[in-house]
Amino acid sequence: MAAQTANPATSFLQRLRLDRDRLLLAAVAIAGVAIRVWVYRGPLVIPNGDEGLVGVMVRHFVHGHLAVFSWARPYGGTQEMILTVPIFWLTGTSLLGLRVVPILFSILATFFIWRVGLRTIGRRPAAVAAGLFWVWPPFNYLVLLRAQGFYASDIAYCGLLLLLALRVVEKPDLRRVALWGFVFGLAYWQTAQIVPIAFTTTFWMIWKAPRCLRHAWAAVITALVGAAPWVIWNIGHGFESLQQHPSLDTYAKSMRILISPILAMSVGLRAPYSAKLLIPSGIVTWLIYVAMLAIFLWGAWRFRHVQASLFYAIAIVFPFLYAIPRKTSYITGFPQYTTVLTPVLALLFAQVATRYWRAVAVFAVAIVIALVSIPRMEAWVHQPGTPPGFLSPRSFQPLAAELDQMQIKDVFADYWIAWRLNFDMRERIVAVENWSRTVTFPGGKAVPGVDPTVRWPPFDREVRAASRVAFVYWTDTYKDVAIVPELVAHGYRPTFVGPWVIFAKSS
Repeated sequence: MAAQTANPATSFLQRLRLDRDRLLLAAVAIAGVAIRVWVYRGPLVIPNGDEGLVGVMVRHFVHGHLAVFSWARPYGGTQEMILTVPIFWLTGTSLLGLRVVPILFSILATFFIWRVGLRTIGRRPAAVAAGLFWVWPPFNYLVLLRAQGFYASDIAYCGLLLLLALRVVEKPDLRRVALWGFVFGLAYWQTAQIVPIAFTTTFWMIWKAPRCLRHAWAAVITALVGAAPWVIWNIGHGFESLQQHPSLDTYAKSMRILISPILAMSVGLRAPYSAKLLIPSGIVTWLIYVAMLAIFLWGAWRFRHVQASLFYAIAIVFPFLYAIPRKTSYITGFPQYTTVLTPVLALLFAQVATRYWRAVAVFAVAIVIALVSIPRMEAWVHQPGTPPGFLSPRSFQPLAAELDQMQIKDVFADYWIAWRLNFDMRERIVAVENWSRTVTFPGGKAVPGVDPTVRWPPFDREVRAASRVAFVYWTDTYKDVAIVPELVAHGYRPTFVGPWVIFAKSS
């Protein structure tokens, strides 16, 4: 039988389709990089106190002073900080070095999403899901460009657990089940925000591949190994990590806030911080909500027997577990606790991109959302009344120079000032947060009351032991500090330096 030859016209069309898909993805990749450069150079990712704290912890890790959790908090693992230690060994303390690890985690998450998509929604939608995550949603740029402790790794762990679960369903052998358990343990140590993903994935695996239960013992053992730092620390500290103290009131509030505005911010229908609607019509926004819900329910039923059912299951269960921790009832201005869900959202939305022009439409909408939302977020940061901690100056050198001139090396300060000052000055000046409402003056030196929220007690002890200290606050908020009138009455004079005010006695 003669060998069949390929039709030249068909081969040309196939190459053309492949080339245009590649060009589209290349354009999206470039757009994602360009938006990152734009955000990086703008006010949204200027380092704040949280990032300063992470940087100081890495500096201490370099010298062998490791910790299981972020200082004085029984949650938030330190894996990103540990991974940053070799970078600081090579480059020294630097802001860019501090941000390398979260940026790498964002790339890893993109890769995991693509691999998950290949196993569930098809080649083109898988590529679209990865590209969609690369450029959307807008709030992800903030948590994937800054060293916030655990948010970037949390997102990457979500993608990795999805991938490993699919591998278990394909072949539920001992090695794959054990690996899934180990990664779950690592992810749980890093942050309990992974629980809604891991919980649902576990039951989905059992439903799809009951044979995996034969190796459940291995998953339990490896999960305990991965989470060993969490387990050991909590055994010695009365399991503080589990003391969420939720109530029906906080649970109901969290659910309500999630429905609006957090979910809208998570998908880009509202801009984080400013909460401005993408489309300036509440009615149209709610109609979009209803349409998305209807399509979601149809998809959940339509794909209930295929691998993509995993995404629908997670999205259905997520709100009910998300709302358990009390902290989800506190924040209404930005969707930081839903970032872990964004790989799942990208995979859900990418399912429609089975054809080229649908893919183009998905990317166009995502990029437009970013281009509209980011300026609105930046405008909110600059508007009067925004808490100073959301817009720290790019440089703390003017404040440090004034303290040097005053010959002051020890400072009580606002949290957002203290940790930026510690990081930027490499602890040459030591600052400790103190929000006490009381102050005494033994020997004429101001000593504020003990602040139970202090992150690193050695800094507190050092500053309290210093012979001469200063108090540093933001010029916009210092009048609200309870102890300021007493400081002034006892000879602590204000010195204004840019956005800061220093209260100190003359030497």
